[in-house]
Amino acid sequence: MKKLSSSRSELLLMEIILSILFFSLASAVCLQLFVKASLLGRDTAELDMAVRCAVSAAELLNQAGDPQEEILELFPESCVLTEEGITLLLDEEFHSCASADMVYQMDIISVPEDDRTASWSVIIYGDSHSTEIYRLEGVSYHPLIPSDLSRKGGTGAA
Repeated sequence: MKKLSSSRSELLLMEIILSILFFSLASAVCLQLFVKASLLGRDTAELDMAVRCAVSAAELLNQAGDPQEEILELFPESCVLTEEGITLLLDEEFHSCASADMVYQMDIISVPEDDRTASWSVIIYGDSHSTEIYRLEGVSYHPLIPSDLSRKGGTGAA
C-alpha cells in the first residue's frame, strides 16, 4: 500500500511542475505582448504629435506673407536659422523649447519657385536629428491681392 501512495504523490508532483511550467511560459508570452503594445502605443503617440506639428507648420507656410517672419515671431526662443531654412527645437511634449531641453527637431525648408509659388518641406526628427519621424511636403501658391496690384501699377481687372 505504501508503494501505491508514493507513486500517486510522484504523479501529483509531476503534474504540479508541468502546470507551473505552462503558466510561467504563458505569463512570459503575455508580458512580451504587453511590452510590445506599450512601445507601439508610445510610437503612435509620437507620430500623432509629429503629424500635428507638421500640419501646423504647413498652415503657416500656406499663409500669405512671409512665413519665416511669422515662425520667428511665434517661436523666438526655439528657432534657429540655417542655410536651408528654419530649425525649431521641441521638447518631449512637442512644445517649443531651448536647446538644453530639446528632444525633437523640426526643419522647415521653403524654396521659392517663382513670384507666387514656393515648394516647402517640414521634417520632424527624433533622437538628435538621427531618426526621421515624419515628413510633409507641399507647394504654396499666393494669389495677387489688390495691394500687390497697386504697387505694380495694375488696375486689378483682368
